[in-house]
Amino acid sequence: MKRLRIVLGLVAVLPALLSAAPDAGRPLRDLLDRKVDRVPATTSHPAYDVGAVKALFYDSVDYRGKPTRTFAYLGIPAGDKPVPGMVLVHGGGGTAFHKWVKIWNDRGYAAIAMDLEGRLPEDVTSGSGRLTHAHSGPSRVGRFDDAELPISEQWMTHAVSDILLAHNLLASLPEVDGGRIGLTGISWGGILSSLVSGVDPRYKCAIPVYGCGYLHESLGHFKSVRGEARMFWDPARHFAGGSVPTLWVNGDSDGHFSINTTSRCYETTSDHALLSIHPGMLHGHGAGWDPKRVPEIYAFADHYLKGVGPTPTRIVKQPTGRAVELVYESESPVESATVHYLNEQLTYRKPEGQPNAKHERPGPWLTLDARVDPAARKVRAVLPESCRTYYVNLQDKRGLLTSSVLVRVDSGKHEENQ
Repeated sequence: MKRLRIVLGLVAVLPALLSAAPDAGRPLRDLLDRKVDRVPATTSHPAYDVGAVKALFYDSVDYRGKPTRTFAYLGIPAGDKPVPGMVLVHGGGGTAFHKWVKIWNDRGYAAIAMDLEGRLPEDVTSGSGRLTHAHSGPSRVGRFDDAELPISEQWMTHAVSDILLAHNLLASLPEVDGGRIGLTGISWGGILSSLVSGVDPRYKCAIPVYGCGYLHESLGHFKSVRGEARMFWDPARHFAGGSVPTLWVNGDSDGHFSINTTSRCYETTSDHALLSIHPGMLHGHGAGWDPKRVPEIYAFADHYLKGVGPTPTRIVKQPTGRAVELVYESESPVESATVHYLNEQLTYRKPEGQPNAKHERPGPWLTLDARVDPAARKVRAVLPESCRTYYVNLQDKRGLLTSSVLVRVDSGKHEENQ
């Protein structure tokens, strides 16, 4: 009788166990609710409107048998011709930011920013705080800590679905050119935007900021991501076979997403991607969308969605080992090049004198001017004997940064091979 009870118990839980383990051989898109292929119905929420940026809810996928809605801000610049659009994906602790939408509207883009955790801003004017609403789906649980649940109940499933639906909604509007839509995300939004770039080829460009793939190789905050169920959601699993033009953006001392993972993401996608590493860049929504701090984001979007501006600078021969010699292509003159280096292998630790710091980070980074040969389109530098890790930044006359891969000196191989 005891054995029978055990067998019956296994039969009872088997469907849940199976549904919690996504089929690794099937594309993620095939595992999602087919509602993600439709244009969602919307409900206006005028109490949250901010000027020309309108608040709304759009219908999303069911959660535990209950219909859900997603709160979003949508803005469209005035004009008589369809404009390009951007889907804006917030990070941890964030929500739908009307300020972010306005930044893109002012640059001639329609934009939609949605809340991916079943919330809406508490303070309409500032966009701060978060309130739950009656039609919400799941909220994020740690770092994929709900990965053992049935896939239909996992937060990542709903977040990806909400992004796909936001694209459908934006593309359906007569004021928007549905064939010219890009995607950007900050922190967790970088994780999501890089993942979605691999499952939704409709995007004409993707710009993940901080967040990226190969999280299990992180030396920072995300180094705890382990296990098959969690790694199913690693963006690299999904974007590795993609072709959406991508700009990877990160700071060289970001404690959440270590620079080696960003470099590896770039190398995986280098035939259709660029890398822009910013020295000392702070981590946050404001820092990650600031046109003055990260102008590369807007220049990249302008080039791919508007056909405006020169082709971004591309490094066609990367440095290796101690041989700091790279070759580049650029329609905008490269005016300077800088080697950023460490006298040790890339190591994340609490900053000196800050034992209570929340996150570990590398550095401090040291710098060395490199020689630019505009005629040969080459950059060269001689490293100090003490150098063990470095990357090279090229800056064009517009002030835009293009970065090399991260290099380990002692092995003569890129950081990804450590």
